[in-house]
Amino acid sequence: MKLNTKFRRPSASMVVATAALVVAAGGAGAFAQATLNGKNLTNKSVTNIKIANQAINNRTLASNSVLASTLAPGAISTVLRYQVANIPTGTQGNVFAKCNSGEDVVGGGFGGINPTTWVGQGNPQAHTTFSRPATADGQAPTNGRIPVGWNVGVVNESNQVVQASAYVVCLRA
Repeated sequence: MKLNTKFRRPSASMVVATAALVVAAGGAGAFAQATLNGKNLTNKSVTNIKIANQAINNRTLASNSVLASTLAPGAISTVLRYQVANIPTGTQGNVFAKCNSGEDVVGGGFGGINPTTWVGQGNPQAHTTFSRPATADGQAPTNGRIPVGWNVGVVNESNQVVQASAYVVCLRA
């Protein structure tokens, strides 16, 4: 038995409808993406619930795009994190103060050595060898790595254990 395989040409209205469907399905999204920007939005049209969690952070914002005068009171704050370590006699050690998850390093430093008094003749005091932002492994942030804390190197040349401290200033939003 032979099947009828004759096809009719589509009507003009079918061609127009198909073209409209293709444009609606793909073209509209591309058009919106290309033309939608901050100037097209009305005030308060994008609410918190429409923004994905962690979609906006200090890495996605342009420099100087958010000013302190435009933020609500308490929208961001800083916190000081502090760490103390014992450095044994005649050794070199590190003190690493770290921000919590979700916080960003904005500063830090050396908090001091205790005891700070001269121990005796020929017995120099402990001193720092570096004070810098650091990645999770304590290294200086190079090649685009993001610091998570502050690391301080200390050499203890005294005749007793010293306590050294480091602090990091963390931004939390």
